[in-house]
Amino acid sequence: MNTEKLFQTVAFLLRKNDGKMDYYNLIKECYIADRRAIDAVGIPITGDSYVSMNRGPVLKGLYSFIKGANGDIEAQSKWNRSFSVVEHKISLLDKNIADSYLSSYDESVLSEVANQFYGYSYEDMKEYAHADGRFPEWEPTAKGEEKPISLKSIMKCVGISENEIDLLLAEQQSYEKEAKLFHSS
Repeated sequence: MNTEKLFQTVAFLLRKNDGKMDYYNLIKECYIADRRAIDAVGIPITGDSYVSMNRGPVLKGLYSFIKGANGDIEAQSKWNRSFSVVEHKISLLDKNIADSYLSSYDESVLSEVANQFYGYSYEDMKEYAHADGRFPEWEPTAKGEEKPISLKSIMKCVGISENEIDLLLAEQQSYEKEAKLFHSS
């Protein structure tokens, strides 16, 4: 996961929501944006991993940052300086978070999602997210439990063919290897 891109995604959506929103809504907007990008171009915006939880699909890394439980201490510290989470509301603390990792396409998808759900209450978003068949890759779990949602299963659910999925996943693995090499030198 590219934490910088995830943080920029969160900051972008918070700016579109007057700097503050329910973190449930933020998680769902990030998931919806990733899913739309997967449907359109075969790759998510955030690069996070996904899990099914009792209240719907969740970005695992984002949720761990929100809960203050990300295993990367340096990244969690940066999160804590950039965002505030109080009583289920997340606020943007660092107004200077750049958007250099977000392409114009990423920003257009994020803007579309933010505009669609602007002003949604927690209940509105919950109703939307739990509508029958909305996210067929999601499996309800017991409270406190999670079950992984693979990128491949999301790709299947949005209608990408098996052959194209294999190509996209191979391309993504290659990109991730290159990114690790670039960051290790």
